[in-house]
Formats: sequence, C-alpha cells, structure tokens
Amino acid sequence: LDISGPFSLFRHTVVYGWALAALVPRALWCNHFELTAQCALGRGSHLATLEVRSGDPIGPGRELRRHDSRLEERFEKAFRRAAPDWDVIREPNPVEADGVLVFPDFELLHRRDPERRWYLEIVGFWTREYLDEKLRRLRAAGIDRLVLCIDEKRCCKDEELPPNARVVRYKKRIDPRTVLAMLEPSVMT
Repeated sequence: LDISGPFSLFRHTVVYGWALAALVPRALWCNHFELTAQCALGRGSHLATLEVRSGDPIGPGRELRRHDSRLEERFEKAFRRAAPDWDVIREPNPVEADGVLVFPDFELLHRRDPERRWYLEIVGFWTREYLDEKLRRLRAAGIDRLVLCIDEKRCCKDEELPPNARVVRYKKRIDPRTVLAMLEPSVMT
C-alpha cells in the first residue's frame, strides 16, 4: 500500500505529515507489517528514510480517534442530545456506486422505526476536484435518504448535488436541529 498526500510531489507539509503519521497506530494492530516512510526532518529538503517493522520496540501510541474531525465529533454529540429517538452510527457500511465504495460519515437510524434510515455526509474542507468526485459518486449511488452538510465556503451549486439529497449548509458548526428538521419535517413545524 503506497500512501501520499495530494501535494507530496510539490511540497512537504507538516499537516500531511501528521495525517500520514496517524496511520502508524493502525499498523500496530496488525500481526505483521513493514512501514517505510520518507520524512523531512525540519525545514530542509533532505528526506530521511524511516523503517518500522512488527516486533520493533514501539511504545503504545495514542488511542485511535473515533472521528475524522472536531466538526464530526461535535455534530455527533449535539445530535444525540437533540434527537434522543435516533441512533447515530459512525462510519456505517459502505454503499456501492459505479464499481467503487462510498463511505458515508454517519447513518441516522430511528430507534422505534428502522425504516427511517438516513445517511449523512459532511462536506468540509477539501479540494474542488475531491468535492466534484465525491458528489459524482453520491449521485451515482442513488441513495434515497441522504443529508449533505456542506460548508458554505465550498460554494456548491444545487445542480451539482445528488437529486434526492437534502442539504444543510453550515458555517463552523452543524446545527443538529436543522438536520432533525430534514428527517422529521412534520415534527419540527
């Protein structure tokens, strides 16, 4: 498996370094692994090679984060408080779309009526190309019950969105009551 950040050919940034370093604790769960990384130590252009293998004396790492971002974490906590009749499932089973898998951020499932099941995807800070591809895949998946929470800075036009999606635009935080109104429009009016 070869992993690199999207700008790794042009520049090496600390942000991408931290993101890639977050994979190390996952490797520690494997029975056998070999990890080789090209690392820039400091602000120079010199790259050093780091090699780690199963059995190497590596101390216990930090516990894996449950959420990809603080935005996701805050949304889940706030939605649980605002909607006690709904279960929030983080990273539910993937959905097939055009021969690839789409991994929604959340599945929202009503506790007393399992037919009331929605996927929720948070579209935050990404490149335009990433956003275009994500929206294309979500359209191809044909998910009937989809809530897209889109950062207002992304400037998505309505015609770019999947036809069945309900859209919540947000700035810095996602209002769980707005999402709940999308799921239960008659209850919130």
